[in-house]
Amino acid sequence: MIENGKSSQQLIKESNLRLVFRLIHKHGTISRADIKKITGLSATTVSSLVEELIDEGLVNECGIKNSNTSGRKAVLMQVCPDGGYFVGIDIQKSQIVADVYALDFTSVFHITVPVVSGENLAMGIMHSIGAASRGRRIFGITIGLPGVIDPESNTLVSSTVLHAEDAADIYTTVSDAMPQTKVYIKNNSGLIAYAEKEFGTHGLSNNLVSIDIDDGVGAGILIDGAIYDGGGMAGEFGHISVDYHGKRCQCGNYGCLELVASLPAILEKTGCYCINQLRDKLDSGDDAMVNAIDDVAKALAFGINNIVNLIDPESVVIGGSIRALGAHLLEPLKKYFDEIALIKNKTIEYSVLECNPVTIGGARFAFDGMFGA
Repeated sequence: MIENGKSSQQLIKESNLRLVFRLIHKHGTISRADIKKITGLSATTVSSLVEELIDEGLVNECGIKNSNTSGRKAVLMQVCPDGGYFVGIDIQKSQIVADVYALDFTSVFHITVPVVSGENLAMGIMHSIGAASRGRRIFGITIGLPGVIDPESNTLVSSTVLHAEDAADIYTTVSDAMPQTKVYIKNNSGLIAYAEKEFGTHGLSNNLVSIDIDDGVGAGILIDGAIYDGGGMAGEFGHISVDYHGKRCQCGNYGCLELVASLPAILEKTGCYCINQLRDKLDSGDDAMVNAIDDVAKALAFGINNIVNLIDPESVVIGGSIRALGAHLLEPLKKYFDEIALIKNKTIEYSVLECNPVTIGGARFAFDGMFGA
């Protein structure tokens, strides 16, 4: 049998290589004998696969397994962090952020490139990739965009943060420039949710919603551990209407949540110039600020209740700059949610990720694309 020019034997071997690498990566250190026990592969096959991974520079021998038994000691294997790299790129309103991650997901390079209004984004992205890839074997690149992504053409269809025409040729430009590297274009909120699953410390399940509140309001949805994109529109949480008589949004709808709960909307409502100034006023007990954030919390509670009623995630995580408001926002949000929710006490917490969740989520997404089942 031939598939995409490869025989069934080649496909099986590649699948087994990915399986063995994932086991070594997951366990940190593991012996060939333990790989054999877990996978059911023969000792000869395991040895052959491990040797190939060593030759590729992906794993190495790192010591002897402790054992109370006599006889030959098992040699432990580990992943070589610098055996390859993945790049995550976060396209924001005013800048492009790129991070390079080693195979153990430590960050080894960081760069920001300012976005000039009306400038073609692909040029800035290629600049960041050029700097990031210098002297490194790049296996995959994931670019996170704030808006609706067409999964067929890998293009930005619409965004309230960026002009879609400025991002029209990102995928083509990057793919053509790096033909040996797998390139992905994903909604940034989906990548944030992916990062929460892989690196968050809330003990989250594979079914969660991650809400990101910064310049806009978006949501990433994970179902059974996979990003749910729908036809590209899934997760446009900021465009749930919470006030049918409200102002008209850029999307064409009225009273969108983004007009109430995004960072620019909150700062405009409160008259503060930054989130830290608002937090300081809240800390001092400023009644006007407390009432303003109470309104934001109520709107968010209604929006989150809509999501929970539709897909019933096990956890809802809130990330972005809004976290600076701490309990001033989270406590009334939980209170209002419990007042209207069909099921009370749903887990709603702030994200604890301190790294850029878009870039590390993107790097992990590309990693799983290469080494996944």
